[in-house]
Amino acid sequence: MTPESIPKRRTSVRARKFRGQLLVSIDEETFELSESAEFIFRGINGRRSVQEIGVLLAEKYAIPVDTAVEDVAELLDALARSDILEFPG
Repeated sequence: MTPESIPKRRTSVRARKFRGQLLVSIDEETFELSESAEFIFRGINGRRSVQEIGVLLAEKYAIPVDTAVEDVAELLDALARSDILEFPG
């Protein structure tokens, strides 16, 4: 994954709010996302790059872009390992 990589949610992923938290499920596994992780997850639209999502995160939370891009990459890597998303071609 590079800053130019474009993440895409897998079609089998389900997401819903429960008691104020976003729950993301695939198969029998469910993940509860923090507020910032939810922001990142909702930024995945199949067109935005890791860098672009990082810029949005930096603007929302007033943090340095480099830090935000690193945070985005870390979360997206974990979600990809859990088959929540993929990085096509």
